Amino acid sequence: MAKVRYLFCLYLFLASASLFAQEPSQPVRLELDFDYERTYAEVIALPDSSLLLYNKTVNSWGSEASFHFTKYNYKLDKIWSNSAEIPVRSHYLHYFTEAPYTYLIFGEETNAQKYHIVRINLLSGDLQYKEYGIEAIDAVFDFKVLYGRYFIIGRNRSSSQPLLLHLNPADGQIKLLPAVYGDESSFSDLMADPVNKRIDVVMTESNGRVSRLQVKSFDANGELLSNHFILQQDNKSLLNAEITPGDTTSRMLIGSFGTRDLRYTQGFFTTSMATNASDGQFYNILQLKNFLKYMKPRREARTRRREASRLKAGKNPKLRYRLLFHDLITTPTGYILPAEVYYPQYRSNMSSWSVNPYMAHNQGLYRNNTPTLSRGPDGYKRTHAVALGFDKNGVLLWDNAFPLINVVSYSLVYTLEVAYAPDGRVIMAYPEDEKIFYHVMKEDKFSDEKTELTLLTYEDDEKIVSSEEVGIIKWYDGNFAAFGFQHVKPKSGMSRKVFYINKISF
Repeated sequence: MAKVRYLFCLYLFLASASLFAQEPSQPVRLELDFDYERTYAEVIALPDSSLLLYNKTVNSWGSEASFHFTKYNYKLDKIWSNSAEIPVRSHYLHYFTEAPYTYLIFGEETNAQKYHIVRINLLSGDLQYKEYGIEAIDAVFDFKVLYGRYFIIGRNRSSSQPLLLHLNPADGQIKLLPAVYGDESSFSDLMADPVNKRIDVVMTESNGRVSRLQVKSFDANGELLSNHFILQQDNKSLLNAEITPGDTTSRMLIGSFGTRDLRYTQGFFTTSMATNASDGQFYNILQLKNFLKYMKPRREARTRRREASRLKAGKNPKLRYRLLFHDLITTPTGYILPAEVYYPQYRSNMSSWSVNPYMAHNQGLYRNNTPTLSRGPDGYKRTHAVALGFDKNGVLLWDNAFPLINVVSYSLVYTLEVAYAPDGRVIMAYPEDEKIFYHVMKEDKFSDEKTELTLLTYEDDEKIVSSEEVGIIKWYDGNFAAFGFQHVKPKSGMSRKVFYINKISF
């Protein structure tokens, strides 16, 4: 049973206080009667300000399962619902929306070469489901769609190296696309650009000592349109990059560079695809106003003095940062590159869950990786998140930082969501139990104030006893959707266990 409650009147005082303090409000909440022990749920934001909820429910023995898809509008009112008959052992991997369809790809627990793709018409709710056998891979890292054709980055079942595949659903034909060549090569970005009728693939190529970037463009049929090498400048190795949409003359790469140790970022670069990296802009970390603001002021000052002295003496910097890029954000005036700064945590003589070889080499640029049991990091701790604003020519306009405390993931996936509001604010947020921690950036105006909100329930005297599988996604125009399972206890009467979605408006 679904129940939507609008919270405007009930929390009028709190909303007024939030408006005065420019804190986010929670105008509406949806509760669904899902059993946490038997239900997996995923919330997906759609381009028309609506949400798609996917939920899989299994029976008590795990021998049967139902797969449901429901669309809700911006007020969390149900628009339509449908279901698909997918094998019970299937699990959700990725989605991609190419209007008017959203595509969801599923893998099978018992057969790593079998995949299922559901195509949903977002207007009517009608869906089509097809099964594909992809013999070359045993895991999927990324999934994009261009004019109804599928592009998949997967793991080579023989060598564990990443592969780029093209799948035509009309005839089921699968072909391997020319992409990664050497053992030190990996993917950095995969972007569908329907306006310019192409898929852009950014690859990092390395021999272990230096690194460069290569950009390949394919049409919807998987035919190679162009191949572009981005050469390094002096002793700067290009590590990873995001590509902007646009035609041949306006496309840009925005990414990071290192020096001797290719594991660590020493700064950021931008370059036009019409030229090469030697004509681009390079910014080392010391040139950034707020990148080091996660430190205490005295430590930051010492670090800056030490690094400036090393650079003046011609020595290599000691700054060591690993970056997990988020998707590049296109704004009316340019671009914003968000990233999480992390370091791996180890315990001696321990085997733990770690990312697969492709994810580790690629610094985790894709979500939903399938972890493998191996000796490796026991977790990935974040020090801070950053955002860099550029104009359309790749000139750095500002940078800002969000200090993070005790934020750890056990595989290298995103721990926070980043949204761009119409008024130019950059909003970062992550969930923890019944709270949402957030940070609002106004270009380079730094603040280390800790900002958080507690998720609201239907009644002000209700208590959240426990929270499970909490999540948050960016939605539209500075709105987020927080979701998960909760055990809620009212002041009187019986408690309830629900799946909730709270709209959070900044």
